[in-house]
Amino acid sequence: MIALFVTFFSAVALLFLGLNKKESNYSVFAAISLFASAGLSWACSANLMSFGILESWVPANMMLFGKEQHLFSALLAFIVGLIILMFRKNEIIGNDQLGLMMFSLCGAYMMVSYQHLVMLFLGIEVLSIPLFVLAGASKNNLASNEAALKYFLMGAFSTGIFLLGTAFIYGGTGSLELEMMGIKPSFMHAMEGMPLPVLINAGIVLMSVGLLFKVAAAPFHFWAPDVYEGSPNRTTLYMATIVKIAAFVAFYRFLNTFAGIADAWKGWISVLGGLTILWGNIAALNQTSVKRTLAFSSIAHAGYLVMFLLMADGTNTWILWFYGLAYALASVLVFSIANQLSVSTGKKDFSAFNGLAKRSPIVGVALVVGVLSMAGIPVSAGFNAKFYLFSFAWQHMPWLVGIGLLGSAISVGYYFKFFKHAFMQESEERMPMVDRGWLLLLASLILLLGAMPWAVLNGIF
Repeated sequence: MIALFVTFFSAVALLFLGLNKKESNYSVFAAISLFASAGLSWACSANLMSFGILESWVPANMMLFGKEQHLFSALLAFIVGLIILMFRKNEIIGNDQLGLMMFSLCGAYMMVSYQHLVMLFLGIEVLSIPLFVLAGASKNNLASNEAALKYFLMGAFSTGIFLLGTAFIYGGTGSLELEMMGIKPSFMHAMEGMPLPVLINAGIVLMSVGLLFKVAAAPFHFWAPDVYEGSPNRTTLYMATIVKIAAFVAFYRFLNTFAGIADAWKGWISVLGGLTILWGNIAALNQTSVKRTLAFSSIAHAGYLVMFLLMADGTNTWILWFYGLAYALASVLVFSIANQLSVSTGKKDFSAFNGLAKRSPIVGVALVVGVLSMAGIPVSAGFNAKFYLFSFAWQHMPWLVGIGLLGSAISVGYYFKFFKHAFMQESEERMPMVDRGWLLLLASLILLLGAMPWAVLNGIF
C-alpha cells in the first residue's frame, strides 16, 4: 500500500510540475521516489515497518497486503525507476509523461494485490489508459500514432472479453471475491459426478483470454510487434516488462483460486504457451529492426512464463519474482544501449551496433552480459531464472519444457546478431556519451544473480 501511496502522490506532483513551461526535467526526482517506494515495500515485506493505517483505508476483501504483494510492488517500482533513470538523457521525457507512467504503475500495484475482481479490472484500466497516451507520445511519428491506436483497440477488445468472463464467473459462483469464488466449484468438484457449471467454465476461459491478450501470448500477440516498434523506446520497455509481470501475477492468483478445478483448462493454456515460445523465437530470426527483434523476444518470454501458470498452487511465486527480476534487468540493459546507439547514429537496425566493442569496450561488455542473460546462458541471472522455471515445470508438463529448451536454442540465432555487429563489424561512428557506470552496475547485478541467486532469494523469501 505504501508503494501505491508514494507513487500516486509523486505522479500528481509531476503532473503539476508538467504545467510549468520551463524545460526542467524531473526524471531524477521520479526515479528517487520510485526507489523509495521499492525500499519501503521491501521493508514492509520483511516486517521492518508497517503502514496499517494506510491499508485500513481499503476494505479487506478488495486488496491483499501480504509479503508477496509487497515484494512484487517493490520489484515493479524498482524496475520503473531504472527505466526512467536510464532514459533520462537520450530520450527526453516530459514531466507529464513521467506522471502518466507512474499512474500506470499504480494500476500494476493493484493487479498484483487485488483480492476482488472489480479491483483487478480497475487495476487493468489504470495500467492501460496512460499507456494509450504514452504509446502515441511521439506526435509527429506516424508509427507512434499507429501504435497508440492499435494498443487502444486491442486493449478495449481484451477488456470487453475480460468483463464478460467476470460476469460469467459471478453468475456461476455468486461472488467476485477470490476467497469466495472457489468455494462453490470446490464443493462441486469434491462431489463426484457433478460437473462445473457452464458459466464457471466459460468465465475461466474468457478471463484467461483477456489476460493472454495483455501478456501478448499466441495467438493473441498480433498487436505486440507493431505497438512495441512504434512506441517510444521507454514505453516499449515498460510494456515488455512491467505489464507482463503484473499481468502474470494477476493471472496466477486467478488460476490459483481454482487450483485443482481448472486443471482441464491448463492443457490448452500450455499449448498456447508452447506456440508462443516457438512463434516468438522463430519470428525474431528474420527481423532486421532491433526493437522488433526484442518485441518478438518479449513474446517468447511470455511463453516461458506460461509454464509458471501451470504451477498455480500458491507456493511458487518466488519463481515468477526472480524470473521477472532477471528478465527486466537484462531488458533494461539491452534496451538502454540500443536506445543510446539509435539516437546517436539515427539507425534502427543492427548496424547501429557496428564496432561497438572497439568504440567502447565497457559498453560492449555490458551488452554481452545483458544478451547472455536474455538468452539464458550460464553464469547469468537469466540462466538461473529459466533453470528454476524449467525444473518445476518438468514435474507438470515435460513436453512443454522440451519446447522451452528448443525455443532457447533458437533464440541464440537472433541474439547472436548483437555479437556479430558489435564484435565483427567495423564502424567509424563516434560512441555517444552514455551512462557507463549505470550499465556496468546493471551488468554486475545480473552476474551476481547468476553466481549467487540464493543470496537474494534466501534473504527475501
